[in-house]
Amino acid sequence: MIKLSASSIGTFDKCPKQYHYRYIEKPDVPAQDWTHLEFGKLAHRVLELFHEELLNKVVTPEEYPAIMSRSFKSGLCEFNAEYLLDELPDLKEILTVYLNKMIKEGIPQVISNEMSFDTELGNHKIRGYIDRIDLVEPGHYKVVDYKTNKNPKYLTNFQLLLYAIVIRKEFPDAKKISGEYVLLKQNCETIGWDFTDKQIDETTAKILEVGDSIETRDTWEKRPTKLCNWCDFKTICQDAWAE
Repeated sequence: MIKLSASSIGTFDKCPKQYHYRYIEKPDVPAQDWTHLEFGKLAHRVLELFHEELLNKVVTPEEYPAIMSRSFKSGLCEFNAEYLLDELPDLKEILTVYLNKMIKEGIPQVISNEMSFDTELGNHKIRGYIDRIDLVEPGHYKVVDYKTNKNPKYLTNFQLLLYAIVIRKEFPDAKKISGEYVLLKQNCETIGWDFTDKQIDETTAKILEVGDSIETRDTWEKRPTKLCNWCDFKTICQDAWAE
């Protein structure tokens, strides 16, 4: 049984060889040090703590800043503050914009933060975490994903559609499923979709097709692009493109 995620499917689509290295062969190569990844993890953690404290709790908007402050301090304790020292002003600015947005627009009805899933899909499984699930109204669920690095022009709704598959399985009362990216570094602007059953079914078929392809594959071609410069496996792969 192949276990897939939005990230692993994206890796396979971009470069089967990188997928093979990362998820199958797993060679012992030093992982590159990407500060932006730690920045994103910390931002996600602070927002998780913020909404977790508000879960099933009635508070006034005047209390939101204190909750965000506690969430920031708690999240920071879990990370190497010295390593992220230069990034903290940017993170504080992002969280301030997010906080002001919540105060102005109101806190959504969040029903889950960082929900993990390991869901069977045909002969395969999909797994991962959903940053946030909102109940918009009875029967209407929204999956929310925070983005700190991705250039918005490269975003597609595939990741959110994968989450929609999970919602449809986990919440039988779901009559409508929406998805939304929150672009934290772009003033917390959002990009959203309302998904149809057809879109969710087509995404299910694509995931099953990818799983079947991986399961039966015995060669893993390289697809060199400029993104190879940011690949953890560059040292053992890039110089061998001519193979």
